[in-house]
This record gives sequence, C-alpha cells and structure tokens, in this order.
Amino acid sequence: MKKTVYITLLLICPFISFGQVVGDSINYEGLSKEIETLKKTNETLLNSLEITGKTLNELVRDKKVSDETKWNTVKRNINASAQLYKVLSDDIINLKSRLTDEEYQGYIKSLSSIQEGPLGFSFQEVIIESATKIGIFDKKSKMDRFISIARNVMSSPLIASIPFVSTAVTASNSILDIAYGSSMGDKNADLDRLQKFEGELNKYLTYYTTLDKANILNQSSNGDRRVLLENLQLDLLNKLKKDAPRLNFTVAERKTNETIDAYFNRVLSAFNHEYSIKHLTDLENKYKNDRGEINYSDLLQKERDAKYYNNNIYGLVELAKKYTLYYENFFEVADSYQNRIIEAVDLAKGNGIIEGKKENGKVLTAAQVYEEIIKSLKDKKVERDNGIRHSINIPELKQKMELVEEFKLI
Repeated sequence: MKKTVYITLLLICPFISFGQVVGDSINYEGLSKEIETLKKTNETLLNSLEITGKTLNELVRDKKVSDETKWNTVKRNINASAQLYKVLSDDIINLKSRLTDEEYQGYIKSLSSIQEGPLGFSFQEVIIESATKIGIFDKKSKMDRFISIARNVMSSPLIASIPFVSTAVTASNSILDIAYGSSMGDKNADLDRLQKFEGELNKYLTYYTTLDKANILNQSSNGDRRVLLENLQLDLLNKLKKDAPRLNFTVAERKTNETIDAYFNRVLSAFNHEYSIKHLTDLENKYKNDRGEINYSDLLQKERDAKYYNNNIYGLVELAKKYTLYYENFFEVADSYQNRIIEAVDLAKGNGIIEGKKENGKVLTAAQVYEEIIKSLKDKKVERDNGIRHSINIPELKQKMELVEEFKLI
C-alpha cells in the first residue's frame, strides 16, 4: 500500500520529493493540535469570564438580599421576644402559685392530726388509753387529774400554734414532762410503768417526727423556690426596663402595694406582640420609597436601637432556660417529698399503729387502711402534677424560645 502511494505521488508531482511530503504532513498535524489547544483555551477563558460575570452579579444581588434577610431576622427576633416575655412571665406566676396545693397538702396535714385521721386512730385517745391501761399512777385521784391535764394540753391553742412541729409531738412531750414531774415527789411512783408509757407513745412519735421532717424540708424548699422565682421575675423586669426603651416603649412604674405579679401583668398588657409589630412597621415605613421598596441598608445602618435590642435579646432566652430548670426541679423535689411522706406511713405500718376503721359503711382492716392512704397520696399528687403541667405549657415556652435566634449585627 505504501509503495502504491509513493508511485502515485511521483506521477502527479514529479518535482516534489518524498521527504518534503512527509515534512508537510507532520507540520499540518502540529498546526491542527495547536489550533485545538487554542480553541480549548479560548473556551476555558470564555467560561471563566461567564462565571466571573455571574459571580459579580450574584454578589451585587446578595448584598441586597443580605440586608433584607438581616432585617427580617431582626424583626422576627423582636416579635418573638415580645411573645416570650408574656409566656415566661405567666409561667413564673403560675408556678409560684402552685408551690402549695390545698387538696394535696390538706390531706398530708390530716396525717399529722391528733384527732382521728386517715390512719384510723386518735392520738389524743391513744395517750389517755395508754396511761389508763398501764396505770402510770396508783391513786385514782392522781390519775384523773393527770388525764384532765393531758386533755387540756392537747386542746391548747398554744400547742397547736408551734411552727414546724406537729401538735402530737409537742403535746406528748409536754404530757411526758408532766407525768415524770408528778412522779418525782411520789416515793411509790413506778418508773417502769412510766417508761412503758413513754415507749408506747414513742411508737407514734417516730411516725409523727418523720412526718414533721418531711414537712419542714418541703416548707423550706418551697420558700427557697419562691425566692428563686421572684429573683427571676426581677431579672426579667430589669431586662425589660433596659431593653424596651430601644423599641420606644417606657415601662410604667410600679404602684404602691402592687404585687410584682399584678405589675408584670399590667406592663405586659401594653408591651406585647401587637406593639412590636406596629413599632417595626413604623420603622420600615420611614425607609420606603415611592414604589413601596424598603431601603434595608439605610434601615439597618440608622436604626441602631433596633440592632441593640436584637443583639442583647438572647439574654431573654437564657432567663427562660433558667426557668425550665426551676420547673423540672419542682417535680424532682415534689417526688422526694412524696417519698418521705410514704416513708413515714410505712414506719407507722411497721410500728403497728395503723388501725382498722369503718368508712362509707365498709369495715377496713389495718392493711386496707394503709393501702388506701398510699393510693390517696399517689392519686392526689398525680392530680396536682397534671394540673401544673396542663396550666404551664412548657412546650409552648420552648417553642417561643426557639423562635429567637442568636444573631448579632455589627
């Protein structure tokens, strides 16, 4: 084949040598490659120019969108904060009012009664019956006088008014002092009987003192939580007073004898979501042109108060987070209190002081009385806890918190 091509070339162009043909062929191939390379380089440059042009256009467009987006974030934060103030304030007030529950606490108080209560006995009668059965005094006149004094002690309002200690503990201690005091001047006094009488009462007193400890701890805890909640209210108020003027809102002064709860309700009835929407709309209108377009760049640059409010807004979320911790701790403490009360009832059961009783036409054994007490405690606590959870909507509070974005403008 090569030979045929060579002969043909000689016949057509006798003055062209074979070497020249081969050289021109090689030069043509090189030129073609260079042309292809230039074309690819040109395409790359064109693509680069196109990309650069798009990038510049996007940068110009993004500058405009960025200012609008920034303002919308600020606006969303401010509107969300007005709602968060109200929800957080309401929840603080609600939890403060729920620190004690009349029905649940009333039932626990009945467990401390010296009259006949849920446990089926009357401690007042237990004292009289034990003293009489053991015969702590031989002489009837002395015994009668002791019983009369014991009844007066147990019915004394002074005994019942002593704080933090149940009437049963105070009364029994006073009665034992009287019994031992009367025996000191009696040469024939039987101290063994007095010690037996004291031992009988102690079976009840260990129950009452355990109950007292639970109530004292709970009362102290409730006091501490009330202080924490009120301090949180003050922190919330101070933040509102500091930041609200940035939205052209002046917080009213607190009236004489006005509770902090009533004060917050009054202030937040004016500083609310509707107020923030109106204020922000007024700001936007200041920067609208004839076509209704808002100059977001000028708005962000000149409205420094709105930026300041936004930049400090996350402190409100931090206060709300602190409240959720107090809320969760409330139920932890309540569970601990309930366990201590049940511990006291278990102690009463172990000491054998729970008695059977007749209730609603039915005769209950001591075991049934115990089960009824435990069930009542649990049912009343569940009812109380559910009432708090339904009235304090923590998911709503958290949702309002999430609407506030930690976004700061320079």
